[in-house]
Amino acid sequence: MAGVHEDLRRVIIHERDFQKLSIDNRIYCVPVDEREELRLESQHDILFRFFDHKLYLPRVREPRKVLECGYGTGDWAVAMAEEFEDCEVTAVDIYPVLIDQPDNLTLFGYNLNDRLNDPEVFQRRAYDLIHSRFVGPGIKTSRWGSYIRDMKSLLRPNGWVQIMEYYPNIQSWSGRLADDSALTRWYRAYVSAMERANRNVRIGQRLQHYMTEAGLRDVGVSIVHLPIGDWDPDPRKAEIGRDNIAVVAELLESLAIWPFTELLGWSVAQVLTLINLARSELQDASLKLYIPM
Repeated sequence: MAGVHEDLRRVIIHERDFQKLSIDNRIYCVPVDEREELRLESQHDILFRFFDHKLYLPRVREPRKVLECGYGTGDWAVAMAEEFEDCEVTAVDIYPVLIDQPDNLTLFGYNLNDRLNDPEVFQRRAYDLIHSRFVGPGIKTSRWGSYIRDMKSLLRPNGWVQIMEYYPNIQSWSGRLADDSALTRWYRAYVSAMERANRNVRIGQRLQHYMTEAGLRDVGVSIVHLPIGDWDPDPRKAEIGRDNIAVVAELLESLAIWPFTELLGWSVAQVLTLINLARSELQDASLKLYIPM
């Protein structure tokens, strides 16, 4: 465990700020600078709108104790604490960014690759809801089984776990995205790089297996398509998709800039050239793009 005021040291790589602890130990090698903070805030807003202004989907009416694993910029944790003022919300993250937090929200620095058993942070059989969203780039492939078992041990009877992960292989509803497109080449390179880092970018496809194996009951898995661009005939989804272009454009760089250079040996120019081509494809409405979650 690390205190919230510790491990905030940064290192600049390719003109982006990264957490020094994560880079030194190859934990979560995604930028932690203002650009990434803005992307995370926009991403939270888009998901909130996409899921009809719901912070969570399981059948939890009045949660009394909630845990978030990987709080990022704190948008979800703060929203939960503000909506449920009598709820005790705990949130952990490898990079414990300081935020303006409500009194019923407690933050900790924590590496999710470590067992969730520190009594100063976690309470066994206590949480009505555990929320984990887009932590895949930071969790080792071999850790996922025990990660979900750990969450189960923290749930109170009849508590719920909600896990959400991107499958970053961007798809085309119109079927017009070519096999040699920049977006497809980006995805293949990302898979190669993350496999070298012991990360599984397809982890979303394994979540049902791991949750069932951990002994969780009433396991349900939904694959949803988050639109990129305003091509959807539903005006609400079209608006969300239009706003999502900028978020995904930033996501392509955030996820790739370190692994492509450090693990694949690409130059910065090679990475940015591919990303810029991919960003141009994001703007092509005829492709009708979406990212599976």
